[in-house]
Amino acid sequence: MKLFDTHCHLDADFDGLSVHEIVKRALDAGVERIVLPAVSPQGWERCLEIAHQNPGVFVGLGIHPQCVRDLTPTEIEEGLKRLDEMLHESKVVAVGEIGLDHRWDSDADARCRQEDVFVAQLDLACAHHLPPIIHVLDAHGRFGELWRDHPCRRATPGIMHSYSGSAELVRVYTQQNLFISFSGGVTWKGAKRVPKACQATPDEWLLIETDAPYQPPHPLEEDANRPDKVLQVAEFVARLRGITLEEVARLTFDNANRVFGLDQAPSS
Repeated sequence: MKLFDTHCHLDADFDGLSVHEIVKRALDAGVERIVLPAVSPQGWERCLEIAHQNPGVFVGLGIHPQCVRDLTPTEIEEGLKRLDEMLHESKVVAVGEIGLDHRWDSDADARCRQEDVFVAQLDLACAHHLPPIIHVLDAHGRFGELWRDHPCRRATPGIMHSYSGSAELVRVYTQQNLFISFSGGVTWKGAKRVPKACQATPDEWLLIETDAPYQPPHPLEEDANRPDKVLQVAEFVARLRGITLEEVARLTFDNANRVFGLDQAPSS
């Protein structure tokens, strides 16, 4: 059985564990491929270094909406130019993590900056034919408007990272060329909307992830998450959907390879 963690921040702190140890534990658990999404220009080179050192690790490059506020207009302009150049790297399979986050930025001007940077990165995803990995928090309405009207929607599918929206929106998003990815949040006690959304996601649009070291699955909420824990996410998704673990693994592994174009991408 092969698993694919479509979103894991291997460049973050994992309670002192080395990247080598984290990846080894993942491989031992059957996690053969991982996508590492970068969140800020300062970390792009490190993410690529990790990917080149680990054959099963691939990279998304982008500017996270929560990082926009920490960058000057000049840094953003230069970052976008550099991003355009770096998206040609062999281990890059996506643009992201990008998106809109209205929970952490309530100021109108800050939200406008987020939108500008998001749309600029959608332009790059479209030009490079790379799927965007999309973070949306308390901003589904505005995101839907931007995505619906952007040519990226027709040029390449997108990925709704750690989906937190409704089952009704799943139907809209999958009709608009968006894969739906579920993290440990789908397993949390008290979660109602996200499990329903998982049940509503068509097989061909389903992905799983850890978002490690964040969002550990239940009952491990107090621990740092790791990519091997995508197995717990897969097990929970299988129970929700009334199918076997092996079926979830196969579906999500095949879907991830398809959206990231990994049948053709070099593995080292």
